[in-house]
Amino acid sequence: MAIYRQAIIVLSAAFGFAQAGTFFDVTHIQWATGLFILALPVLFKAIRGSDVLHSPVMLWCYGFIWFSFAWFFLSSQSEVAWADVRLRCFGVLLIVSFLMVFWDPDAVRFARYAVAACVIFGVVVNVYELFVPKAFSKLPGRSAGFYGDPNMSAEMLVLGMIVSVTLLPSRWRGLFVLTTGIGVGLTISRSGILSWLIASAALMALRKVRVQELLVTGLVVMTVVALGFIARGDELLTTLQRSGTINKDVLERLDWFADPTGVSDNSSWARRGLVIQAWDKIAERPWFGNGTGTSREVVYEGTHNQYLAHMQDHGLLGMMIVPLLTLAVAWRASGEARLLAAIFGAVVIWQGFFTHNILDHPPRLLLCALMAAIVWISRTSAIDHSLSVPTGA
Repeated sequence: MAIYRQAIIVLSAAFGFAQAGTFFDVTHIQWATGLFILALPVLFKAIRGSDVLHSPVMLWCYGFIWFSFAWFFLSSQSEVAWADVRLRCFGVLLIVSFLMVFWDPDAVRFARYAVAACVIFGVVVNVYELFVPKAFSKLPGRSAGFYGDPNMSAEMLVLGMIVSVTLLPSRWRGLFVLTTGIGVGLTISRSGILSWLIASAALMALRKVRVQELLVTGLVVMTVVALGFIARGDELLTTLQRSGTINKDVLERLDWFADPTGVSDNSSWARRGLVIQAWDKIAERPWFGNGTGTSREVVYEGTHNQYLAHMQDHGLLGMMIVPLLTLAVAWRASGEARLLAAIFGAVVIWQGFFTHNILDHPPRLLLCALMAAIVWISRTSAIDHSLSVPTGA
């Protein structure tokens, strides 16, 4: 059963986190259904032989489903609203399934290694897409890997880094964080890059990553890149311009990092309009909202803000859905898991201001389940080796 569980974890990491379904042209429903069927023996064992049903995340899932159905009757009950309810049920099913698969100390350790490998793979694909624009990304010049969306790619690489970094020997953590930063940087996602900076600063402040090692590694990488540009910089720039990697949108975003208050690009203007539209809808029924699925009816492309989306649906109560999930994930964490859960939760909450897909994006749900399993180990096991290797290793 241990080997079988590891095989399920590999498939979960490949399709649930690394989004291998994009390469194989398999939809979320298809791979999730197949994975669920294969994982049934593991799921039954988890239900019968562990306390997984007592996890605070399970309580959150139950409350979220009840909440969604109750507020559905306040909505227009259109097909769009009903589709949103089904999407929420699908997300909850994924969290519960992943949580049961990971609910074992050895499984958690193996899953974290699998996530680390997927993060490295994601960076490699993003580097490849730098020279082959739109190989997977919808936007030229912005790498996205198998995620298809540059912002999602950046978000998942950062969260995957947080979940897995302390499992690595101390001397490799700086390189891992910096490598992840390269992959995130190639997405040109402003929120993603800021997420990486927040997570990296927190890991260094809490001494989970040594500042000296990160600086030394960064200096080496910068030196190699500089030498490469000196040798073949003109040729590289010409290649990137011809391939469409360097374009107006990319240059505007780079200018924004130089002067955030003085540069406003098309994306910023579009999102500002979505925020105004969302607030107008919220103002109609600020206390209880307009019902589940309203946000998807009002703005087809989404609000790009999870809190505004939930407030349109559920009013002021909607603001607490994502924070309550991060609280359930981190509930009663101890030791190193408390620090990781705090960083993980802070970054998820931050990402909620820039995306409305917090609760319906499988990779993030998988990582929430894995983080909850890490926290469970911290509460039930006196042996901390399942969380990380010794700092001096």
